[in-house]
Amino acid sequence: MRSYSPDPSHDFRELYRRLLFTILVSNKDDHLKNHGFLYVGAGQWRLSPVFDVNPAPDRNPHLETAILEGGAHDRSINLALEACEFFEIPEAEARETIRTMAQRIADGWREALRQVGVFGALARDYEAAFVGDELELARSL
Repeated sequence: MRSYSPDPSHDFRELYRRLLFTILVSNKDDHLKNHGFLYVGAGQWRLSPVFDVNPAPDRNPHLETAILEGGAHDRSINLALEACEFFEIPEAEARETIRTMAQRIADGWREALRQVGVFGALARDYEAAFVGDELELARSL
């Protein structure tokens, strides 16, 4: 992204937000093939819109893709915070991003499910994907 993005800082921040979102909604489909780039001309590429996010109520504690190359595959807000430097994001900004995203998820996951036709018992079945220790930790940073 440093070499081919017209705005690497924006794309790094977006990729970081996607990492946080994956952790906070227990996305079970976080492999590298679910990140794409779109050609924008003049030899430059941007991150594609996010796709193929699948919240998993079983909350597998492991990610398909490690947060940092060669690192642990733990679904961990603490590891994501430690990785902020790799994404060229100052720690204070990373903490604010984490808190803001966690609060938005906590406040909005039920309504987001309703908007796509998931409600009642099925929505309750998905609650564990959105509510848990990592979300509470993220909100407290």
